[in-house]
Amino acid sequence: MFLVFEHMNVSIYTSDRLTNNHYVSVIDKVWYEGINLFLKNELMYSYNNLTEISAIDSSKYKTVFPEEEKTNDNRFILYNVYYMYLLKMRFTLVYFSNKKISSVERIFKNASWLEREVSEMYGIDYINKKDCRPLLLDYSRNENPMLKDFPTEGEYDLYYNFFENKLTYIKNEFVEL
Repeated sequence: MFLVFEHMNVSIYTSDRLTNNHYVSVIDKVWYEGINLFLKNELMYSYNNLTEISAIDSSKYKTVFPEEEKTNDNRFILYNVYYMYLLKMRFTLVYFSNKKISSVERIFKNASWLEREVSEMYGIDYINKKDCRPLLLDYSRNENPMLKDFPTEGEYDLYYNFFENKLTYIKNEFVEL
């Protein structure tokens, strides 16, 4: 694996303080799908599992990774966490992206649910994704609650109306103090 990453000129970080079998690599997003194919098809890494996909909204961050230039186009820091059973090793893949990234659900089957959750919470569009339905939020609303610019006080209250047997939205009337 390290030979493959050497040709891509990426940095691999590890920490003996936390766990000595956890590696983190910051890559360019053009290598994302290729690295996932490598991790799934390589014999030594074929028994690995994609355990987590998540993102960080970096729109209000001032710091920048030293190796990677973060431009305004790349609002999100996305990361995938893999566990390799044969080597008993965790591997985290970190990459910067804007609102579009290619889907890896054809490579890892459990990526479908993970990508749906990230898509719903952050508004990231996955290219070549089969199922884009929301998992947790209401189908009728198009909101992304994990974004930095999401309002902390809602405009509506939601409750279940027993008399009408449906969910009801009531517009909030804010009182400024």
